[in-house]
Amino acid sequence: KIEKTYNLSSIMSKRRNELICGVLVLCNVMEAAGTGFDKIVEEYSAVDDKHKPYIYSTSDHFTLVLPDLTYEMGVEAEPTENLIFAPIPNGSKYDEKILSYCYNNAKTIAEITEYLEVSNSSYFRNKIINNLVENDYLIADEDGRTKYYKTNHNTVELA
Repeated sequence: KIEKTYNLSSIMSKRRNELICGVLVLCNVMEAAGTGFDKIVEEYSAVDDKHKPYIYSTSDHFTLVLPDLTYEMGVEAEPTENLIFAPIPNGSKYDEKILSYCYNNAKTIAEITEYLEVSNSSYFRNKIINNLVENDYLIADEDGRTKYYKTNHNTVELA
């Protein structure tokens, strides 16, 4: 399990289905095993931190992010500042930071807690995140078993 790493060279290349990979190599659709990450590292070697590729994985899947080098902002836009929203019932000191962080792109609980530098606890999920969802400040969406949260632009606006 790898939470998030920018060091692609540390990942061991492993074929998940030898038969399919063998057929793709024979058809000249895929190169020999083990060369992909090395090529990615080489292609992105001169880029700044905002454009570094990374891998995020959980126990059942992984995601390889290859940022578009023509996009000036890098992987994602910075958290938005100067938001306008009504006071949140039973709000917390983290609410504004969460809404800012999730304004441009949907985020997982793990990404939110890492950004806030707090533990991913049931208290945080139940009292802080769920409060924002129940009061319509965050929109929850599921992709498989993973939940993503995005700021509701109908209740939170840019200043």
